[in-house]
Amino acid sequence: MNLEVIEKLKKLGTAKRFAKGEFICYEGDVGTEMFIILSGQVAVYGNSFGCVQEKFAVLGKGEFFGEMSMLDNLPRSASGVAETDVVVLSIPRENFQRLIREVPEMAFAIMTTLSRRIRQLEARLLEACELTPAGTAAASQGVSSSPETVALLLEGHKVYGLRAPETHQQYLFEKMVTCPVCGLEFATKIPRMTRLKLNRRDYDLREVYADFEPLWYTIRTCPGCLYSENYNDFDRLSKASEDKLGPYREKARRLQGQVSLPPADPLSVDRVFLSYYLAFYFAEVEGNPLDLGKLYLALSWLYRDVGDEEMYERSWRLAFDNFYQAYYGTTNLRLKPEQEQQICLVLGELYLRQGDLSEALRHFYAAIRNQDGIPFYNNLARDRYMEVKEMRR
Repeated sequence: MNLEVIEKLKKLGTAKRFAKGEFICYEGDVGTEMFIILSGQVAVYGNSFGCVQEKFAVLGKGEFFGEMSMLDNLPRSASGVAETDVVVLSIPRENFQRLIREVPEMAFAIMTTLSRRIRQLEARLLEACELTPAGTAAASQGVSSSPETVALLLEGHKVYGLRAPETHQQYLFEKMVTCPVCGLEFATKIPRMTRLKLNRRDYDLREVYADFEPLWYTIRTCPGCLYSENYNDFDRLSKASEDKLGPYREKARRLQGQVSLPPADPLSVDRVFLSYYLAFYFAEVEGNPLDLGKLYLALSWLYRDVGDEEMYERSWRLAFDNFYQAYYGTTNLRLKPEQEQQICLVLGELYLRQGDLSEALRHFYAAIRNQDGIPFYNNLARDRYMEVKEMRR
């Protein structure tokens, strides 16, 4: 794009600056402007057919993005993130038709770009035919018939486009950690739990805090190999033998080139979801149903928060299956009394959601009778037991 064309375009828009890592536009948002890059680079992210966030392209000076929403008035199909410090020219919707009329070079460039993207989409569709949807915790490891193709997300997962509130920042601190799988040292944000104010504890054991949601920061993901785990357990493999690390490194290897993490700052709920699904992927190495049940339960809370009732129910039902297996299955799990108590509480609550009051009462009663557990949970189970008995009258 030559200087003469750029000068024409500047009359139709406004120059805007974005720092490295800053979102310029979000997938799923209503598009009210398109962008032309005047300096720097912009990465374009979106959901791939494997249902994972993927870096589609890195655009440079003279290239543009966001034009599709100007043409079809539909939500944006991808996010634009500053790969470096960047200056873009923002062309508002009301000037887009003027751009087409007055700058024919730009109109031709848009048509050429759309044609190229259609061809790229066709190629990706052919590749996507080999993908399989992610299964349940007890099913396959999310690997298609092609050994190098990995599907992560449950079928039905969507792009939600929400961003972490500014209020979260006051409850976070940064810490350098080392990935036990690949050895990469990286910075991560950790909640200051002592600053949080607990508003309530739900019957499914979710803790709800004022002005902060710990679920967004529970899973730590290595930006190098993508190993993901609860931040309290992230270091548990730090002294593991090479034999034990082998399966984790193999799973990490299979992800390379297939999954791109969206930027961590500002944090989006779509990155949070991806971190949880990566945690599932690596948890399948050991296949501990208690760990998988906890992950699915937390995932259900996230889906409830974004208003996706279908995925909320699907997730808590998978949590139920895994907690049931942890409690009744023929596994080698050695449950502590407080773990048995918490599982009974959760199973009771999930039986209640399914309308099975008898099984709900039986599990609440088991939690009450567990005298080696935690008194708070004894009382919580007792309250719920009495409420369900009232429901049966």
